[in-house]
Amino acid sequence: MRIELQEYGESHVISASIININTLAEANKRWKRNLGLSVDPIRVEDIGNGLLKLRAEAVTGVVRIGNIDIEIAPKFLDQSNESWQTVLWRILTVVEGSFIDSSLTAAEEQNSLSIPDLLAEMFLSSYARGAAKGLPRSYVAEQRADYTLRGQLDPSRMSEWATRPWLLPVITDMLTDNTVLARLIRWSAECLSATVKSPGRSRAMREIVASLSHVSKSPPHLFEAQQIILGPQHQGLEAARLVGLLLLEGKGIHHAGGKHALSGFLWNSDAIYENYVYWLCRRAASQRKNRVGKCEMTFGEVMKGNGSSLRTTPDVIFYNAEGTPVAITDAKYKRLGSKPKASDTYQVLTAGHVVGCQRVSLTYPVSTNREPTVWKVQSALGGNDIELTVLPINLMGLIFSYGQNTLINTIGAWLDGTIFDTKNQNEYTEL
Repeated sequence: MRIELQEYGESHVISASIININTLAEANKRWKRNLGLSVDPIRVEDIGNGLLKLRAEAVTGVVRIGNIDIEIAPKFLDQSNESWQTVLWRILTVVEGSFIDSSLTAAEEQNSLSIPDLLAEMFLSSYARGAAKGLPRSYVAEQRADYTLRGQLDPSRMSEWATRPWLLPVITDMLTDNTVLARLIRWSAECLSATVKSPGRSRAMREIVASLSHVSKSPPHLFEAQQIILGPQHQGLEAARLVGLLLLEGKGIHHAGGKHALSGFLWNSDAIYENYVYWLCRRAASQRKNRVGKCEMTFGEVMKGNGSSLRTTPDVIFYNAEGTPVAITDAKYKRLGSKPKASDTYQVLTAGHVVGCQRVSLTYPVSTNREPTVWKVQSALGGNDIELTVLPINLMGLIFSYGQNTLINTIGAWLDGTIFDTKNQNEYTEL
């Protein structure tokens, strides 16, 4: 059974008999802790008569509980459009700082709407190409006792040598394929094997797990996985490495079986959106030989009384080639009404005044075309006027091959002050 939810969307009513409440509660507890959420990602309400109401909050991803798949679309994507999984996938790959050859996903995007199957197809294709000559191996230090000196003496175990002088405590380098990459691949294959819909892909994943049975079952730490560097002959494994990172970021889990089976991965939607906007801004800035940054700044010092300095951290600050701040934008993971909330405008206007930027904006996710709105904010204290823009970016445009460039050009046009030029507006309207 497949349940489709929209983050902060309408609740879905199901029979309490078809889902294991204890398993769902366990999943909620784990993801709430791992993702640092203040609420359960999947809120469950007993409405009586053997019925439950499910609602997703603050997350996107997929969970399998027993024989039920729960797919959660982020609120910034149009769930009624069957390509939203593809859009989410493209955003996730960018957030991880990598690109995937579109030829690897084109066929799968046409044949499957499942996020796990998209990930699995990428993973399998990459593994088949990159592991043809085996996985990379590396040396690890091993403590051992030997009759001859191999490697170097271990000074921390000299007391052992005193009691058994015929054995030398040594540290040697051992060549092994139980590497961080191998552990990441085995764990990822095990997670995906329990979550994909296609029996063929699930079987292929289990075969990879079986071929790596000598590798540790525990996944590497996210920091370790991010440090993996692939050699020239194993570049084909880049996509598999990326999928593994996505699953680690999504706090992927898998255990048990049958009706108590629990597997899946969830991502913090707010963090995904903010990181994606930062990436778009960085690309727009680099095209103009500028750069971006994010740092905390102090905008108020205590003059009298007790208290601490007032601070704010804009999401993106644009700097020109000389290092002078020229623009600021804040990524707002909120639904855009007719105008932004006062608290949001105060925050970005304060940052503009403190840094000295006359061009500031609030960037909102939307799923349909929407024109930006620009306000002129005057200062009665002798300062310069500030230009405040609400900048909607249509993320559903990512279903097209030119979608990334369109979003980058939209931000670039705002930076250049040409957001309403005919050329740019036509380019935006094509979506």
